[in-house]
Amino acid sequence: MKLFGLITASALTGAALLGSTVSGDVNSDGRLSADDLYSMRGYILGTGLLIDPNAGELCRDGELNSADMCLMRRELFGSQNVTNEIVVSNTEELKNALKNACAGDTVVLKPGIYECTEYGTKASLFHSDAEGTDDSPITIKSADPNDPAVLKGTNVSRGVVLYITGDCWKIENIICCNAQKGIVLDNSNRSYIKDVEVYDTGQEGIHLRDGSSECVIDGASVHNTGLVSEYGEAVYIGSAKSTNGYDYACDNNIVRNCTLGPNTSAESVDIKEYTTGNIIENCTMLGGGITAADSFVDIKGNNTIVRNNYCDAQSNTSITDAFQVHCQVNGWGIDNEVYGNSVIFTGETEYIVRTWNGTSCKVHSNIRTPENISFMYRAFNGSSITILDE
Repeated sequence: MKLFGLITASALTGAALLGSTVSGDVNSDGRLSADDLYSMRGYILGTGLLIDPNAGELCRDGELNSADMCLMRRELFGSQNVTNEIVVSNTEELKNALKNACAGDTVVLKPGIYECTEYGTKASLFHSDAEGTDDSPITIKSADPNDPAVLKGTNVSRGVVLYITGDCWKIENIICCNAQKGIVLDNSNRSYIKDVEVYDTGQEGIHLRDGSSECVIDGASVHNTGLVSEYGEAVYIGSAKSTNGYDYACDNNIVRNCTLGPNTSAESVDIKEYTTGNIIENCTMLGGGITAADSFVDIKGNNTIVRNNYCDAQSNTSITDAFQVHCQVNGWGIDNEVYGNSVIFTGETEYIVRTWNGTSCKVHSNIRTPENISFMYRAFNGSSITILDE
């Protein structure tokens, strides 16, 4: 938002014509106060005017935007953790709130459907590049967890419903549906996705991508994905080596307490090469509807832990193993661990863990139903499975 032509000289007081000497004093009353902050927010949202806009241009980049507002808040409140609740009730209010979010903000969505037909950065429908901090994350959540807001696209062949490219976000109790992808975090570290539902996507449901590390997906329900593509994973961590332009190192993420499936065309979780230290735990994985994969979890990274999950093939004969370990790049697919999982298979010949050439995995305390000790683990030549409970 450029500074030119914001207000005519005739509307200014004498003090304003001289310009404020106080940084952030957009009201031109000689001091920086919460009133200036509220005025700045109103101006950015298009609902108000500023007496001295130049006083609010703290970034010195020729524009007035949320970055200036963040600096105003920091100058006003110092090192205190500042919180600001923004309640929205329609699509435009939500898009503006995401665009202008600052560390410590909480965007609260009233019940209803927030449908968007306009595509922005990387075909996103709702996007923010705002940065939270560890002490002051940015939160987006429903006002009523029992009546969650629905963020919705119009075409399962295109678009990302919610696209976040800043650190330290909390995404809670919302529904994302009816686009190519549900929730994508790019270069978003230490973010937390809690109790969301994602469904009716053309491809994957939730994707941690482009270096997104130390994130948590907790209590998510993801189903009916891959409606137009074989790339219909419920949760996707990292990027395949064949892709360009992304930081592959999506490390130390946790997926826990989630219900993944049914009707995901591909795996419940796909963990790509070049990733390290990801944990999949305490999830329920439902295999009904998997058509483009033959396992619940595909591990291609290192030091992955898959533990204490419940997996049910739901009579799907496409599933030949619960957990597979592959080597897509030399040195990757090693030092993984799978334990404490309970798996219900359709037949007698599926394996709990199967490893391919160049990979290694430790296993213990897994339960197979129907019981068949001859079909628990299978290591192909050039790979190793270390069984710790024998």
